[in-house]
Amino acid sequence: MKQALLFFVSIALGSSAMAQPCTPDPLYADSVFGVWPDTTENFAPATVNIAYNQSLNLIVPAEAGLVDPQFAGLTIDSVGFVGITGLPNGLAVACNSQTPAACSYITGQLGCGLITGTPTQIGTFPLTLNVLAHTSIFGNVLSVPYTFSGYRIVVNDNTTSIEAPVSLNAGNVRTVPNPFSVRTSFEFDLNRSGTVEVVVYNLLGEELWSRSVAGKAGANRIPFDGQNLAEGVYIYKLVSGRTSQTGRMVLNR
Repeated sequence: MKQALLFFVSIALGSSAMAQPCTPDPLYADSVFGVWPDTTENFAPATVNIAYNQSLNLIVPAEAGLVDPQFAGLTIDSVGFVGITGLPNGLAVACNSQTPAACSYITGQLGCGLITGTPTQIGTFPLTLNVLAHTSIFGNVLSVPYTFSGYRIVVNDNTTSIEAPVSLNAGNVRTVPNPFSVRTSFEFDLNRSGTVEVVVYNLLGEELWSRSVAGKAGANRIPFDGQNLAEGVYIYKLVSGRTSQTGRMVLNR
């Protein structure tokens, strides 16, 4: 969790040059803390010489021990981005600062960031991030540096060769947890990176929610918030390439 959280803080704070580069996703507004996507879901793959955009959302906890147990008992006032190394050439990071300081985020407030640009290199790029967590001890402001890893961006070749169509692994499409009380996640595997459309219906077949995401090869997870839905059974459908999978999920408060 610590890799996920402060990495996203650094990403979200990465550049003050762009004004309002993103809008926080209200899906995460009532969370206590976290970063979305995390290091398990990771970032969507990119394609060389093709425009890339990766939105991120975060909530920084006030209790530093939630990020790293060695800092238990310390209260975080805000977190500032220092730098990120490892981004492929052509990509940059933009942030919406929540304080007068450049690229600074306060605790308990949903924020967002954006990785954007056109990558010019092919390969897998592990990311190393540096942040400063600001706290107060006996009236003195203390800035604690921290470095995180665990995220990566894969930049694929932009070729015209014929590839196998993107498809879902039928045995690995599910919602976790199920039943759920407020939130669940759609989990699925792809044979290669590609677009995935997720749709939720009621039992009458009426569409209630949909989202199109850039999936990566392997395991993927998409969060779903059902706080505005009534208790009951719902149908979900995932479509990618020529394949689709449907299932049922139960909302039980």
